Amino acid sequence: MKAIINTKLILEDGIIFDGAITYEEGKITALGKREEVDVSSCDEIIDARGLYTAPGLVDIHNHGCREKWFYEDPTFASKYFLSHGATTVLPTFYHAMSKENMIEGAKKIREARKSGVGKIMEGIYMEGPFMRFSGSFSSSIKWSGAVAESDYKELIDAFGDMVKVWAIDPDRENIESFMAYAKEHTPNAVFAHGHSVSTFEAIQNLKHYGVKIRTHITNAGQAKGRSQVKFGPGGDHFCFYDPDIYAELIVDESGVHVAPGMVKTVIKIKGVERVCLISDHTTAGENNYKNDEAGGVWYGPDLNYDDRGWLAGSLMTLDNGVRNVMTHSGYGLCHAIRMASLTPAEAVGISSEVGSLNVGKRANMIIIDDTVKIKRVILDGEDAVVDGKVLI
Repeated sequence: MKAIINTKLILEDGIIFDGAITYEEGKITALGKREEVDVSSCDEIIDARGLYTAPGLVDIHNHGCREKWFYEDPTFASKYFLSHGATTVLPTFYHAMSKENMIEGAKKIREARKSGVGKIMEGIYMEGPFMRFSGSFSSSIKWSGAVAESDYKELIDAFGDMVKVWAIDPDRENIESFMAYAKEHTPNAVFAHGHSVSTFEAIQNLKHYGVKIRTHITNAGQAKGRSQVKFGPGGDHFCFYDPDIYAELIVDESGVHVAPGMVKTVIKIKGVERVCLISDHTTAGENNYKNDEAGGVWYGPDLNYDDRGWLAGSLMTLDNGVRNVMTHSGYGLCHAIRMASLTPAEAVGISSEVGSLNVGKRANMIIIDDTVKIKRVILDGEDAVVDGKVLI
């Protein structure tokens, strides 16, 4: 058995100062105030020297690291995000990928998940191909028109058991037939609505299939206008209205994806129990620049741009996102960590295993300072990252 002592434990609803936690065979066995936790039989004791111990971060929307997409090299990408404290990720497939890319990428991820650093990949987030055929990297989008039965059946047959999230646009033709089939054949997956200009009512009518997540809120489309100066309620508004829907939130350093005032608004309305911090990290190409002449967005050190110079995801990791949300919203470390761990784990149905420090859960933990700098990462009870060096 192992233990961490002289630490501040970050729980989902509080902090234990001068805490201790023990773990064995990959599971947490005890935690509490130092005097309440017996560490006498531990083979290894880590002195955190007053730093925080928090649950490993859970990034449910993440396309790949700066150099490699997950579907290209899942092990390389996993190492990068593990070094930044993410002990659970959902590699995210975008609709600029062909069907062949998706099937081959899923095979690579399935194989990489079997051991080592690949264990952090919990499944796949399908941000395409069933969304609206627009968005970043639009010159490369492979999917358009009506949703084809042959396409979704082939994808589900090939790797549907790995899917945790299907992103959809309610306005796509035949979308409901896909949702019915996916609900039957991937019952553990949930639906996200994103990249859509559909109305509040269109999304509401599909909720019974298991629509549970708003894909990066305020960055996924607005309902079409009803008059020259008035817009109808859309996906963001439905998310605000419905207490069951989780809101993904990209919080970059400069407040470009979501302005600080909107960050505060989203958290105020949804609460930390329904806000999922995501990185939406994408690979930086040689054309990663800001297109001022075409009306491009403001520069940010953790932003990414597509081949047109338009905002396309981020170059952010979730440890940065935690720090940024504290900067922009005023929420403290406990709540910020929750939005990057337990809440996203709950959104995709894996919170019984990961997302918080609880007895019986996987011993996925990070040791951090108060600025969320990663000092140590523990994955399934084993040291995975120490002082920036990946050990597995």
